[in-house]
Amino acid sequence: MVKRCIGIDIGSSSLRAVQISRTGEHFHIEKIFSIQTRRGSDSPPEILRSLTSKYGFDRRSDVAVSMPNDAVFYRNLETDFAGLEQIRGLSKRDPKREMEHLQTQSVLEHNFPIEPDEIVAQVCSYRQSSGDKYSVLVAAVKSASLHERINILAKAKMHPNLVEAAIFAVHSAIVVNHPEIMTGQAVIVYIDESYLTLAVTENNSILIVRNIPIVSRSDNNIDSAQEQIAEVLSREVEITWQKVFGRAIQEDTKIYLVNSGNVSNDLEAAIEESLPCQTTIVDSFAKIECSVQGDGDAEICLAEGLALRGLISDRTEGMSFLEADTAKVKPTLDRKKEFITCTILVAVIAVVLLLGVFVRLSLLERKYAHIKNEITQVFQAALPEEKNIVSPLLQLEQELQSLQEDYRLFAPFSPANLGPLEVLRRITVSTPSQGNVKIDDLLISTESVRLNGTCDSFKSVYQWQRLLQKIPGFALVDVQDVQQGPKSGTVHFTMVVSSIIPEQK
Repeated sequence: MVKRCIGIDIGSSSLRAVQISRTGEHFHIEKIFSIQTRRGSDSPPEILRSLTSKYGFDRRSDVAVSMPNDAVFYRNLETDFAGLEQIRGLSKRDPKREMEHLQTQSVLEHNFPIEPDEIVAQVCSYRQSSGDKYSVLVAAVKSASLHERINILAKAKMHPNLVEAAIFAVHSAIVVNHPEIMTGQAVIVYIDESYLTLAVTENNSILIVRNIPIVSRSDNNIDSAQEQIAEVLSREVEITWQKVFGRAIQEDTKIYLVNSGNVSNDLEAAIEESLPCQTTIVDSFAKIECSVQGDGDAEICLAEGLALRGLISDRTEGMSFLEADTAKVKPTLDRKKEFITCTILVAVIAVVLLLGVFVRLSLLERKYAHIKNEITQVFQAALPEEKNIVSPLLQLEQELQSLQEDYRLFAPFSPANLGPLEVLRRITVSTPSQGNVKIDDLLISTESVRLNGTCDSFKSVYQWQRLLQKIPGFALVDVQDVQQGPKSGTVHFTMVVSSIIPEQK
């Protein structure tokens, strides 16, 4: 199985990247990229985007990047075993042990020039110094600096898997190319444009790290610069070695030199004159196959080491500030890009809504035309003799009213009224058989019935009135103009019957 990692070294005036693949224990440098970024128009995110789009770097590879030397602070803390456990738990926060974490943060607060809330710290290594005392090497960066470095990659659509300190990446490159450093004691010297970084190792473990600023000389004399660095290095190596091991440096101690600055390789001789040690210029291609041409192997050592750290993190010592950072990194908001995106979304929504309105309008028009066609068909079926169609609904309503008026007099077309025949039937049925009641005249209208008749006595008239009042639908039965003939004795009467809608059950 082939695994790839891209190491990215972003310097103050340069940017370098190396892509390495690993198959088993075989390492192969597939891509090397290096560019100077001294112009104001040089944008690291733009350059990083071109790695995959223009120079063929694999966008699926893991990505490892280093923090600038001036952003990383190192401290060797002396503590007991309990303090060691607290410090080692810096990147593994447990809510149940929050008090211990706060105590540890308090210790770090007094050892790093960073605000307590901004400290992102990682334990690099530890060793027992004497008795129950331990010396712990801790590296810390400011959270804002860490996020600034990650956001550079985020703008280029890259997401780092590892954010490392430069000296630990250099150590990984030395371990692979010069594996003898993994046993015994040694010194690593890494020189870049602005800093001299010094590290002391023992059995593949880095015990102490020091960042020493390089003061540039105004005369631009290379020989003087070499002498200055050799002098500073000789003094600082002696002091550091004495601090770690409590004795002077031995003659067989190896010094591994990585120089990515502007000082010539003759620095090796100057160092050996100042220190009784064996100096080795690190060869970035000593144990690694390379299929591309690399200009200045020392310059790509850091980028190479970063890629190797991503591939062999289990074999080399280091840290990942990403693991120690408890806050989520939020990419820098590109207001112009966000505005363009929002504008496009609003335009798309408006177009979709407008299309929806037109589609709905078209559907309603089709539905309206279909309903009009159905109304016309119903009208023609109901009134085939009508040829002049102006307003089908109004014409149908008028025709229906006319039919109701025509049939109301002959049949109970509407349940609201009694038909004439039904009224006549009810009156005939209720006419008493005694009293010789005769109807001379009968007038039936839509609202009332008027009867003119004769009978033998007044009693018969009022008896019939009571019978008619019992008929459902006859609301009022009024007897009017009752007279008895003086000669014949026959009673003449007029009776008015008013009808209403039968009661609903």
